[in-house]
Amino acid sequence: MTAGDRLDAERSRATPAPSERFHEPWPGPRPLVWAPRAHTVEVVLTDDDGATARHPMRLVGAHEPGYWRADARFPHGTAYSFSVDGGPALTDPAAASLPAGVHGPGRILDESFGWHDDHWPGADLAQGALLHLEIPSVTAEGTLDAAARLLPAVAALGVDGVELSPVAAFDPATGPQAGVRLFAVHEPYGGSRALQRFVDTAHRAGLAVVLTLPHRWAVADPLHLHHFGPYSAGARIRARRVADGGADAPRINLDGSGSRGPRDLFIADARRWLRDFHVDGLLLDVEVLVDRSTVPFLGELGEAVQDVAVRTGRPRTLLTDGPGLSDRLTTIVHRLLTDGVDGPAGDLQRLAEETGTPARIPVGLRRALRATQRSGGFVGDLTRLPAATRAAPWSRADGAPQSASAGDHAALLAFVLLAGSPAVLDTERVPVHRDTPDARRLTSWTRRLLALRPSALADIARPLDVTTHDGVLTVRRGGTAVVLLADPAVRHVDLSGRLLPPIGDWRVAAAWDEDDTHLVAGALRAPRRSVVVLRADARPVAADLRTPSTEPA
Repeated sequence: MTAGDRLDAERSRATPAPSERFHEPWPGPRPLVWAPRAHTVEVVLTDDDGATARHPMRLVGAHEPGYWRADARFPHGTAYSFSVDGGPALTDPAAASLPAGVHGPGRILDESFGWHDDHWPGADLAQGALLHLEIPSVTAEGTLDAAARLLPAVAALGVDGVELSPVAAFDPATGPQAGVRLFAVHEPYGGSRALQRFVDTAHRAGLAVVLTLPHRWAVADPLHLHHFGPYSAGARIRARRVADGGADAPRINLDGSGSRGPRDLFIADARRWLRDFHVDGLLLDVEVLVDRSTVPFLGELGEAVQDVAVRTGRPRTLLTDGPGLSDRLTTIVHRLLTDGVDGPAGDLQRLAEETGTPARIPVGLRRALRATQRSGGFVGDLTRLPAATRAAPWSRADGAPQSASAGDHAALLAFVLLAGSPAVLDTERVPVHRDTPDARRLTSWTRRLLALRPSALADIARPLDVTTHDGVLTVRRGGTAVVLLADPAVRHVDLSGRLLPPIGDWRVAAAWDEDDTHLVAGALRAPRRSVVVLRADARPVAADLRTPSTEPA
């Protein structure tokens, strides 16, 4: 580590974002930019006729090296860019509004809003359940306002909140992989006002809002951030979760010389959503935020988030995906349902062995996660249903046919009941945006499962016990068990070797095919390929799981 790196690390230990240090909003009416290698920086104003005027910016001072600030505060709606050393106009990396696109001028944004969520207490998301909403595809309109109309139905499920796909601005012609502007809300989704309306509506409905931050493409080469400073580390990393065939993404400079600027940018972005947009949590692309510095960026970010929580009096959470055992169980069950008991994933004994094997975490990621745990406010190892993954690009059209049956969807939902980490449901299996008999039945099933989840979480300290035999999968944690008749030929299950005695203490708490499911003297009878939730001394299944007889078959 060089002397400059050590200085950056020392300054990062308790350094607030520039908006806190300078007592100025960032972004705000007085443009600010980090350009540590520049000799001159100008703010370029563009009027409605396209004419431009350049005004010199000044260095903030030796105490904040590399930062340039405009002398004047500009009115809301002013279109502006930056010019470094007399070069072409460049988009502000922290532009709050980009009506002309991600390569056009930013606009000074009026972010005042008449909030109605004064009584919203915040949410503890450590073991909660979220519904993942893909804004461009969950409604025909593909906007935040259209998605907000679904929130009453989402709240009726009993989830704790929603997880939004990224709303960061990108070029629709090239997609998010060509670069995103973290601070600006994508205009086709409705812009920043629509996000404020969405969060306000969610809070009034009793729902938390978690926003996904697409850090992976925040320093992509087409954004030209290299004209300002070393936002990219130069080396390239393989983006493991990128779904476009494994494209490379520039590595964010979080630990090299000049890393203070990128760190400031990302921390200011996080503060902005949590403080100014009242968002309750942020989902991080943690794999691209790992660094080798003495003060890991994730730890610094966690401290900043906790500072916002203290200042606002509401809990704030950073969430990360991880290799949790519950998540692996859900993934393997999905393979089992997809491939069948005789398919590649049909070896049930192997399933039991896989779910009991500790996951291997890369050393760098393990070190970074330890730093997040020390700072507090982090929740990891989300248990995701398959369609609730981070899409890449997330702007894809939703038209893929559903190959699984409603019963298979119900089975996968039941296993999420046992997840100890936060559960992230998807709208393929919880179709709140559709009005069909299967959709109504699945949403009723989800309500019942979520009502049972608190009793399952009471046994969270107990390990998962997986039993596989004769085409039947039984997963138990404490007083809750889920039984899946995976083999279509099986309709009768002897529970005596699968659950702890006394077997008579177990009752059917929920069954997808309730009218045809019976538990008598330790013998369970259920339809083929059915799922049943059992509880020790549980009450019978609620009647609202039935599809009303007035609905079409």
